[in-house]
Amino acid sequence: MQINKTRAAAIVLMAMLFVQVPLTHSAASKSHVNVYHILLLLMPVLYLPALRYLKLNPATAFIATMGLTSLAAAATYGGGMRSTLIVFVAASYFLGMVFGRKLPDMDLRRIFVWMLGCCIVFILVRDAVYAGQLGAVYARSEGASGVLYMSTGGRNIEASLLALLSILLLGTRAYPIAAGIAFLTSATMLSRAGLVGAAVSIGIAAYRARKTRSYYLYTFLGVAMVVLVAGLVVSSVVDIPVLDRFNLQAETQLEHKNVGRLALWNSATQALEQNLFGYGVGNGVPLMEQISGLTFVENNVHDIYLQFLLEGGVQSLLLFLAMVLHILFRPAEGQQRNIKAFLLCYLMLAFIEFSGYEAYFWFFVGMFYAREDVRRARRRRGPLINKPPCGIPRHA
Repeated sequence: MQINKTRAAAIVLMAMLFVQVPLTHSAASKSHVNVYHILLLLMPVLYLPALRYLKLNPATAFIATMGLTSLAAAATYGGGMRSTLIVFVAASYFLGMVFGRKLPDMDLRRIFVWMLGCCIVFILVRDAVYAGQLGAVYARSEGASGVLYMSTGGRNIEASLLALLSILLLGTRAYPIAAGIAFLTSATMLSRAGLVGAAVSIGIAAYRARKTRSYYLYTFLGVAMVVLVAGLVVSSVVDIPVLDRFNLQAETQLEHKNVGRLALWNSATQALEQNLFGYGVGNGVPLMEQISGLTFVENNVHDIYLQFLLEGGVQSLLLFLAMVLHILFRPAEGQQRNIKAFLLCYLMLAFIEFSGYEAYFWFFVGMFYAREDVRRARRRRGPLINKPPCGIPRHA
């Protein structure tokens, strides 16, 4: 049986984007080098003729502007290992374009199901290895040093990735399994972004299965509000760790200790007061530490919009927002609908999580634009149904 090389390459790359196998870790840059980084350096060489697929759009404009801004900023602020992130952003975007053009909807659908299988195998093997210390894997109250998560970003990103993956499986028989795993993982790991992502995924599924245009949407929102209110009432009597994670007072207490999101955002604001045109990719947090005198555990500010403003300047942020609006308002069909929903959910969660340089995000940005090009090309060709053979009159 002949192996489809394009499909096999796509499966390998996407498997490594979702199940991130680390190769090494740099304590200085607070970053991991994973298997997918190697693939992103090597795979584009195999598809150099596909460079003709690249077109000027908000995504390519953003990547080019961010790259040029980083080069200009390097003369003043230098650059470290994390400055290479822009290379992987460009490579993942390009490969997303390639596979989005070469693979039909049915292949993409099957590959997404394969990705769920890879994630399930990883979770089962990981939990078997740590069977005697699952508290360290799932409970936030226990240490997790040395635990291997699906994402090198830790348990929060693992939960969010599972929620995002479930969106790619909308409309398949595997969706209930994916949504259930995402919800349970997010709940046990007390991941706020994961829980929100899982709720969005289930909401989209309910809306698409609607009896009327708004029936399931309003039903979902109504049930969510009832559950939220009930949860808040119960939590005032019984301590519920999951709801405690949504307590803003906890973030305020963390800020007083110079840790947490509010501390990061406050320091980022101080850095922006000195430069609105970008410190360069990877220089955001180090410059924040120099200006504020604080030391952060994180390597990003947990808000990609603020991250791009800080490192790419106002010019890069404006182009990124143009890309967001372009994705939001473009019609989609087939698997592009799920990819669009995946991207929009990521962009919503990105207000409180992610660095903005995640390869899986830019891979699907590239795939979204590739599917858009395929859809436009199909419409230009027009329907070929009932076209008579050459030389034979239609009514012969």
